[in-house]
Amino acid sequence: MDPGRSTAAQRAYLTAFFDQHLRGRPRDLLDGPSPAYPDVRFVQ
Repeated sequence: MDPGRSTAAQRAYLTAFFDQHLRGRPRDLLDGPSPAYPDVRFVQ
């Protein structure tokens, strides 16, 4: 994965996580795979 894309994905997912769990703002990004970040895989 390109380092720039990796950094962007990490920032997006961390922001979504903190928004959802600390601020109580639901974020669709955490619901499953996103076309914006196809390299990210969800593990259950």
